[in-house]
Amino acid sequence: MTEPWRTLIVEDDPVVADVQRRLVDRSAGFATVGIAPTTADARRLLALKRPQLVLLDLGLPDGDGLELLRAMRRADRPVEVVAITAARDRATVRDCMHLGVVDYLVKPFAPERLQEALVRFRDRMVTLRATELDQDGIDAVAGTRGIPDLLPRDLSGDTLDEVRGLLRGLAPEEALTAGDVAAALGLHRVTARRYLEYLVTLQEVDAEALAVGPGRPRKTYRLRDLPGAGGAPA
Repeated sequence: MTEPWRTLIVEDDPVVADVQRRLVDRSAGFATVGIAPTTADARRLLALKRPQLVLLDLGLPDGDGLELLRAMRRADRPVEVVAITAARDRATVRDCMHLGVVDYLVKPFAPERLQEALVRFRDRMVTLRATELDQDGIDAVAGTRGIPDLLPRDLSGDTLDEVRGLLRGLAPEEALTAGDVAAALGLHRVTARRYLEYLVTLQEVDAEALAVGPGRPRKTYRLRDLPGAGGAPA
């Protein structure tokens, strides 16, 4: 099973932090590894938990979140950051962009906006796994193209949503093969497999190879069972 993206929440308001935690843990491919209410706690957890993503509040009781971001960049930590703040001034936005944040969320924001930021991070990281990037991949990583443009050109967003919906309708013990998905949605088996493997790449789906006799094993797919899934809405 692919490990979820380790996410650190840096937020001094415990209610807001808990809302963020639930949203992260219910998002496919993510798991919260800690909550830091201060910059001191954040520095400690950065070293201890080694997160891949930080949701960073810029207004903290013992220091400036922006300075913490600068310190992370000076230390060359391999971590991506989503800035979360009430600040709307040009200088703060510019500094965050220069320091390479994945996204910038202005408080208060809808839960869907944070989910969009998580998708932006996830798709960026998937793209960066390639040995070499073409122009489309570079545009995606640089944030010069929107999230829908990150979908491979031979895949349809509507069909991808249909595949997701089919998998969401399964009982916990159930799984589907590419042939099952193809039959249900009227696709060729190879096409169905491309969509399923793309969802595996996004860490939304787990694949399992089952030996069913001589020849190639049968591969089945099911939505990931992540910590916090199925909890009450935020």
